[in-house]
Amino acid sequence: MSDSVRDDTYWGGVGRAYAALGPPLRPSSADIAVMESAVSGWSASHPRPPRAVLLGVTPQIAQMRWPHETWLVAADNSMPMVRAVWPGDIPRKRAVVCAHWPALPLRESSRDLVLGDGSFTCTRYPSGFRALAAEVRRVLRDDGMLILRAFIRPIQRERTEDLATDLWRGAIPSFHWFKYRLLLAMQESTERGVRLEEVYRYWALQNIDEAMLAAQTGWDPLGIRMMELYRGANTVHTFSTLAELEAVLLEFFEVVAIKTPSDIMGDLCPILLARPRSNSRPVRQVSGAAACAV
Repeated sequence: MSDSVRDDTYWGGVGRAYAALGPPLRPSSADIAVMESAVSGWSASHPRPPRAVLLGVTPQIAQMRWPHETWLVAADNSMPMVRAVWPGDIPRKRAVVCAHWPALPLRESSRDLVLGDGSFTCTRYPSGFRALAAEVRRVLRDDGMLILRAFIRPIQRERTEDLATDLWRGAIPSFHWFKYRLLLAMQESTERGVRLEEVYRYWALQNIDEAMLAAQTGWDPLGIRMMELYRGANTVHTFSTLAELEAVLLEFFEVVAIKTPSDIMGDLCPILLARPRSNSRPVRQVSGAAACAV
């Protein structure tokens, strides 16, 4: 099985289990409130209805409150994920396309807003980060805005032993937060990222009784079982520090605000608002949609 097929199998599994997914691995209501406020603020100072792009098919973002006559295009390269999660096209309101983010089937300077939920985490650092930032800048108008919820690693890497201690003393609010912190703890460097199969192997070696864990913590058993999606997954996630992410964005954007929702450990998932830098747009010829990953 090729890596691309394994990767899409993983994302298809995430899509099918999405209902059991919780923050921070999907946006919280506080995150959505910040995004809605940012979109509303942009719209208030611009007379035209916004044309927006969503990197991925995050349903909470697709279905949030948008200004009147907004046109939203969502782009995702996994058709199984699209079929499982996308809330549906609505004529003259929203639609989904199957495309690679660094090669969006959109004209240069054709969008007002680009929104992403952990999007850079799905690419490699630094080349993938730069390619995605460049493509977002290419499609954005000069007065547009990037609204990005980022997954950020702390400067000091957490030890897995300390995380295990927190697990059993009830100091972690959900299994989703545990899994996020485990990903961060197991990433040796930003350049290397963390392979999901390695995280699964670590978890399996702990021989934890998942039923007992659910009973002791009150966590959703379905959420705990989502760790099985990491089995055999060659997918690599990348978690940068805030400084590393800003350094890449700086070539194309000016970060004008960093919003930290009041959720637990919200500093690990800040929302960045960034304006395009003038004369910084890369040029690329676009001819049709990128190939779908089936």
